[in-house]
Amino acid sequence: MRIAVIGAGGTGGLYGGVLARAGHDVHFLARGPHLRAIQARGLEVRSADFGTFAVVQAHASDQPADLGLASFVLLAVKTYDLGPALEAAGQVLAPDGHLLTLQNGLEAPDQAAQALGSERVLIGTTQLETTILEPGVIGHLSPGHLLSVAAFSGPPNPAVEHIAAVLQAAGIRATVAADGHRALWEKASLLIPIATMTSVCRASVGAIRDLPATLELADTIVAEVGAVARAAGYDLPAAQERAGQMLRKVPPGWKASMARDFERGGRTELEAITGALVRMAETYDVAVPACRAAYAILKLRARLETASDLPETAGERLGIGVAGG
Repeated sequence: MRIAVIGAGGTGGLYGGVLARAGHDVHFLARGPHLRAIQARGLEVRSADFGTFAVVQAHASDQPADLGLASFVLLAVKTYDLGPALEAAGQVLAPDGHLLTLQNGLEAPDQAAQALGSERVLIGTTQLETTILEPGVIGHLSPGHLLSVAAFSGPPNPAVEHIAAVLQAAGIRATVAADGHRALWEKASLLIPIATMTSVCRASVGAIRDLPATLELADTIVAEVGAVARAAGYDLPAAQERAGQMLRKVPPGWKASMARDFERGGRTELEAITGALVRMAETYDVAVPACRAAYAILKLRARLETASDLPETAGERLGIGVAGG
């Protein structure tokens, strides 16, 4: 199968590398030093689940036209690169092909459907920790990964079953989700509270749960996410309970990637995570005072400390290579 990976960073590099090792014709859209390293010596993967291996003949370019038409596009960019990534996908996706979204937050599949047509979009969620260790080298050093595949609307269809089977045959732990938007909300039930709290508190989960006041605030945000989910048609008490348990059980030094992005002073997924929750709360007229306050603080922090509000260069507008994970 011809597969295009848009976003050859941690997540896209890992899954794309595994699919290439399984014999698929995988083409990566990448940029900068990461692209040059892949072109020079291939893509190396160091994974706790898949072992260490190299895709020596990795096809990579920063030009979508070089990738040809793909019957399966894996969209693995960060949400702040979604616009140009979807433009690239429009050039790469075959007329009868399907694109799988793997973005954080709740809005990416709808944006992809608007750009490409809902019949060509599949909703994916993934849970794993990956990074680019150095240009051309993907690290997946903590064991464990999960990936779900769902139709954009309605029950699983033949395209969902086929893509899930392709992923499974490559050794990826892929499952079929009955409702893709529900799967997004289930992931958001944990992601939004932890990403928001570790970012606004500038602290790891351990410090947050050790102080009763911040643990109570985290529980409040979990409840607010659940209230918006219910208003959207998804009552998820089990997901809320898991979120509360995870806040109390994950390693004390754990931080969400959004918090680490803030620390590095780079672009963040604030708008796709906390911002999306606040916007949806407004749409459904749900009060979310804790999330709204945290969002306001983080908006100011982004303006003062990070590159989030700086004008993008032409190269950054094409920032579709090294994001992901």
